[in-house]
This record gives sequence, C-alpha cells and structure tokens, in this order.
Amino acid sequence: MEFKVYKDLDPASYVKRYDLTGDALTYMDIPYQEYSEKNRLDIHLPLKGERPYPAIIYIHGGGLMRGDKTRYNNVLYQAFQYGYAVICVNYRLSDEAAFPSMAYDVSDAIRYIKVHADEYGIDPEKLILWGETHGAYLACLMGVYGGKGIYDNPESPYQEVNSGVAGVIDYWSFRDFESSYLRSLKQKEEDPDAAILEEMIFHKQGKQLEEEIRKYPCPVEGINGSEPPFYVLHSEFDENVPREDSIELYEALKEAGDEAYFEVVPNTQHSLANYKEKWQIEGTYQFINHIFKKGENR
Repeated sequence: MEFKVYKDLDPASYVKRYDLTGDALTYMDIPYQEYSEKNRLDIHLPLKGERPYPAIIYIHGGGLMRGDKTRYNNVLYQAFQYGYAVICVNYRLSDEAAFPSMAYDVSDAIRYIKVHADEYGIDPEKLILWGETHGAYLACLMGVYGGKGIYDNPESPYQEVNSGVAGVIDYWSFRDFESSYLRSLKQKEEDPDAAILEEMIFHKQGKQLEEEIRKYPCPVEGINGSEPPFYVLHSEFDENVPREDSIELYEALKEAGDEAYFEVVPNTQHSLANYKEKWQIEGTYQFINHIFKKGENR
C-alpha cells in the first residue's frame, strides 16, 4: 500500500480551515514566536477519533540550512487513520540565526502547543516528537533536555510550561556536532570545494567554531535515565549518517534504564522521500500507538 498524495494547500492565512480530502482539518502557518517568518507551525486535526487528540510533532531535516514543515508529509498523514493530530514545525535556519536558535524555536513550539492545547483539542500530555537528520537531532535534544532549561529559550513567553514530551522518534540523527564537524573537515580534504556545514550553523570558523561547539552538550551526554521512550531508526543504506551514531544513542538510553527501541529498515536509503511503503514505517507507528495508548483500559 502506497501513501496517498495530498493536494497542495494555500498557506496564505493560518486562520482559514482546510479540508484534506476529508482526512483532516488544518490550520496553516500559526505563529508560535515572533523572531522570524520561520516561526510558524501547521496543525492537522483528524476527522476521526475523540478530543483531546494525541499529537505527533514533526521536526524537518535539511542540515539546519534548508527544508520546510511541508516536506515528506505523506508519511506523517498516516496518523489520521488512528485519530492522531499532526503538527509540523518550521524553525529559523542558519541563514538568519546561529545554533542554538533552532533548538530554542523547537522548544517554544512545544510550549506554544501545550499552552494552546485546549483551543485545538490536543492532549498536552501525549506529544511525540518525530525528527529526521538534523531535525531528529533537535528532537533528541528536547527528549533529553526538555524542561531542564539547557535548550529552552530563556526569553520564551511560555515560561509557565516546559518542553518535555511523551516520546521521541529519531530518524538518522548524528551523534554530535563535534563528530559531524570532523567528517566535514575530512570531506573538505577530499573535495576542496566542499562546504563546512558547521561553520554555517554556528556562524564561526576554526578554533572559535570548536569552542562554540563544545558549549552545547549533545543528547548522549545528558542521558540519565529520566528520558521519555525513544524509537531510534536507521536506513540500511544510509550514506549520510553513520549507523554507529544511532546505535550509540540507543545503547546509552538502554544502559541508563530508559525505554528505547532500535530498528534498521532494510533496502532503504537516507531521507523520508525514500519511505513510500507502509511496511517501512510499521515499526514507527507501533511505537506511536504504544506510547499514546499507555494507561488505556483494554
């Protein structure tokens, strides 16, 4: 079974309601912060199920340089059949802000959703972050440090709530910026024209860049057994992120006593664009159902 292709939507106004071929009611481009036009999110509410809806919050990838909340969403829209809401978040990219601004934005988006949960009929206690690549790194940061202040915007208008979530889905997150920077330098040696991604993300170079990178702890460094459940996935033929990065995160979570799952999806490559069949995400939705249905009477 292949995923249904949804029509393009006019994002002109976030107050207008859209009907996704009878599958969801959508609010587009809701401003959750005022730093940038990128501080927008879309809320898709299912037409089945009962309020308050559990919600999947999607954090797009793209190296913190590109990407958008609307890409590869067919994978996410499968949630409607279960009665789950889908929330897709944009955040500032490296062309207008340096790290950790992106993490601050994701934290603010989560907190905005919690503050306005009643308005949209969302269950603030049942939020799962689903990120891919650099978006997965941001999701992992929230899973490990959410509510602890390290990656929460100190100027957030939502100080009364925290950025903790009920679960994290990690598709191909790298381990940390230090290791990815070393890979960038190696690639630069092989190809002098190659860009150093971390220079663009942190807006620094050389020793200043190395010092800046070390200021910000990676997910593995903060794991202490208090994390929400994690689902860590890697594609069998991923040429962008080493599988060892996913394995290390998974093993650190398990060693700390956290609930964690790991899957390598066979015959797949990096990027959600390659996930076009239901079986490829079956494990992901089993995890989602497991988290959202905890505590329900059987």
